Amino acid sequence: MPATLASIVSAVTDEWNTWGKSTWNVKTGDRTIGHTDDEESFARLVIERYCAVGGGSPSLEDMADDRYFWSAVGISAAMKAAGFTKAEFPFAQSHSKFIRHFVAARKASTPSAKYWAFRLNEPGGEPQPGDLVAYARAPGMTAEKAAKLFDSSSGYESHSDIVVARRAGEIDVIGFNVMDSVTRKTLPTGANGHIVDSRHFWFVTLKRREV
Repeated sequence: MPATLASIVSAVTDEWNTWGKSTWNVKTGDRTIGHTDDEESFARLVIERYCAVGGGSPSLEDMADDRYFWSAVGISAAMKAAGFTKAEFPFAQSHSKFIRHFVAARKASTPSAKYWAFRLNEPGGEPQPGDLVAYARAPGMTAEKAAKLFDSSSGYESHSDIVVARRAGEIDVIGFNVMDSVTRKTLPTGANGHIVDSRHFWFVTLKRREV
């Protein structure tokens, strides 16, 4: 079945439930952690289920020692479970692969693209359920450097989450390999509807398109 808003939210929520419903309110700092990849059964879940979609073959030791970053393969597995094909959503070990894919789709006005990328604070790019939001992560990262990654033609370090709920002044997103778990984060939003968060360098929203 083709992916829908309901199937996207359902697929990633199912993974969150499996991992024990970890939560983190970024504004208040409150957090609770369920299961983590330090548990062998959950490390195996990453290797056998997520890597089977996004790629990679880490060992249990790689998982235990945090040598393998599995956030992008987790997103890939959730999007496949939601009903996307690899042609519609490039499953990968790197978030930048699908971010750059949908940036290019927006710039080319590709009508068949399932997502188009919008810059942080760009009108029309306000995150809604079913969208993905992403931030840059690298030593020495700044907001200015992160913004420039929108136009990058090569890979870069980043992280993305799937938006699952929106309320006045905040959104909920679910991401993988967040505090070694699948975690639902609550992020504050400003008057313009975009994320306001000094902890991370957010720079792009991938807006879901009904095509």
